[in-house]
Amino acid sequence: MQYVLLVAGWALYFFLHSFLVTDRIKKPLLVILSVQHFRLVYSTFSTVGLVVLLFYAASLPPQYWHSPETWLRFSGLCLATFGVFIIFAAFKQYRVRSFLGLATDQNDFVRSGILTYVRHPLYSGIILVSLGYLLFVPSTASLISAGCIFLYLPIGIWLEERKLLRHFGDAYRQYRAKVPALVPRWPWR
Repeated sequence: MQYVLLVAGWALYFFLHSFLVTDRIKKPLLVILSVQHFRLVYSTFSTVGLVVLLFYAASLPPQYWHSPETWLRFSGLCLATFGVFIIFAAFKQYRVRSFLGLATDQNDFVRSGILTYVRHPLYSGIILVSLGYLLFVPSTASLISAGCIFLYLPIGIWLEERKLLRHFGDAYRQYRAKVPALVPRWPWR
């Protein structure tokens, strides 16, 4: 039952995470809230929801699906660390204060830094962190959490791409044709 609750929690989190930024929900809320306040509320919900889910998953009894070998744990730690570096590199390209709703300036269409190599570096980083954590703590709860994240990511990417195409049009279409979504091309240009 506790794993059913974990899956339901992830499903609800991802549904709300995507649903709250649809035009059907966002436009009426922007009548009540400023864009800055909406971003702040949305970022707070996203952060708190994620922390609650991660704590719940960590609180479940550790039922390992394979023994946590030292080399696998080390590999997982390396993957997760690399994922965190990618996430930090992504945030260097965004106006973080605006992204979080702490400032009123708008995020422009940025194509520099890590965004030269991948369109969705935050998702790339999340994939690496999730895989790393799964190797570091090979429990049923981490397997379910990683599985839910991996199932949602194509949906999240699709929704984000639609929004970016509506907002930036041909400029984003051209960028999308040149830059891969998650994994950079090799060799890098």
